Order: sequence, then C-alpha cells, then structure tokens
Amino acid sequence: MLRSPFSESKESGLVVCDISTDGKLQAPTGIISTKGEVACHLSVNCEDVYCANYISGSVIKMPEKLIKHEGKGINPIRQEAPHAHYVGFTPDKEFVCVVDLGLDTVFLYNKNLEFINKVQVPQGHGARHLVFSDNGKYCFVANELKSTVSILEYKIGELKYVDTVSCLPEGYAGETTASAIRFNEDHIYVSNRGLDTISVLKNQNGKLVYKDTYSCNGNFPRDFDIVGNYIICTNEKSDSITVLDKNFNVVYIESNVKSPICVISRDA
Repeated sequence: MLRSPFSESKESGLVVCDISTDGKLQAPTGIISTKGEVACHLSVNCEDVYCANYISGSVIKMPEKLIKHEGKGINPIRQEAPHAHYVGFTPDKEFVCVVDLGLDTVFLYNKNLEFINKVQVPQGHGARHLVFSDNGKYCFVANELKSTVSILEYKIGELKYVDTVSCLPEGYAGETTASAIRFNEDHIYVSNRGLDTISVLKNQNGKLVYKDTYSCNGNFPRDFDIVGNYIICTNEKSDSITVLDKNFNVVYIESNVKSPICVISRDA
C-alpha cells in the first residue's frame, strides 16, 4: 500500500493506493482529508498515520486528532507563521517528532500528539527534516534556509541542542537551500538545491565533520534515497532522476520524469 499527501488549492488530503505484486501502482482506493493546507509529509507506524500540513502549521493523527503550532520566526518571508514540514518517529517508536520551519523548532509529542518537549535550532535557519543516528543517540536536522545541519542529543522523551554546522563548501556564498537528509554508514548526506549537490559529513559521536560536496547531475535535488551502494536522486527542475554510486559517479539518468519530488525504496 502507498500513502501520499496531496494538496489542491486550499484542500489537502491523503491518497491511498494499492501496489500490485509486479510493482505497478493501482488507482486510488481512498482520499482522506488532513484538515489543513498543503499536506507535505507523512509517517506511518503500524496503524497510526500522521501528516504535516505546511501552510497551516498543523499536524494530524489520522483521521481526527489535530494540533496547530503558534508563533513566527525572524525571516519575514519564509517564517511569517508556523510551517510544519516533517513528522516522524523517534527510534524507540514511543514519540513523534515534528519539525517546524517557520519556528526553527523540533517538537516532541507522545503518540496522541500531546506535548512532551521542544528544542530550537539557530534562528532563521529554517528547520526542515531530520534523521536519527543508527544507535538512536543523536538527531540531525537539515536547516533549509541556511543550508546547515543541527545536532540534537536524544534520550527517551527528551531532545537537547548540541551544535550546528554548515553543509556547504568553505567560501560558497551563492543562493542554495538544504532539502533532504539521510544517515548512512555513520555519514550524513544532505542535498542542496541551487548549488545542485549532495554534501557528505562524517558523524563522530555526535560531532559532524564536513567531508565534501558532490554534483547530483540534475537541477534542484528535492529528495534522494540511499539503497545499498547507490544514491537515487529526484531533480525537480530538470525533470530527471539520477542514480549515483557511493563515489558519486553517474550510473543512470532517467529523464522526462515530471517534477519528481520524492523517492522511497521498496523491498522486493
């Protein structure tokens, strides 16, 4: 089964589609309202489905439990209001993390979306998405507006701010925004839209060390996934998907894929 958020005008919802045994996507079997504007991200844990609504700054536990954030950040254009951009689970599956770009904040809730804890990244950095280290001790937040990564320490039911580092080459002053973030083999990977690259940082017990930045061979890398020895990247503005090896050599380029914005691997 595939679940995907969608938005049309001011209406947002969750589309549910079955996947056949040969991998083909079937016609939608249902559409459920997310009770917010511009649904952008979802997470599933067993029967629980959560969805973030970007414009309305809200999160819903489907189908009815809805919470809304309040406040604003220091960027008058991008942070004029709350903008929930990510919802996901802690490694122990006991808590729900919500990343709000408009508030530069990572919220921690219980599974019924009752507030537990929150932590702020530097103001104006625009927290977007996060990943946890394999041991679950650290959380890494991709900050869209400044192309940085914030390190948070995680203990059961609590997040604590540690540090923030750049994911751009030294001296780069052009326009770019961080997008997707992945953790793989003790390294952090972050895509940079505008610079059109993927940056690699080494995790050393919660301290990140910048290694290098590599071309994604596409325009505007909105998302990517790491599958085995390959990196699959969706390039929204070049209508392409690139497959790279771990050394960032091009293995394959699929063109004429209209504005791809998300990629998720599926077990065979």
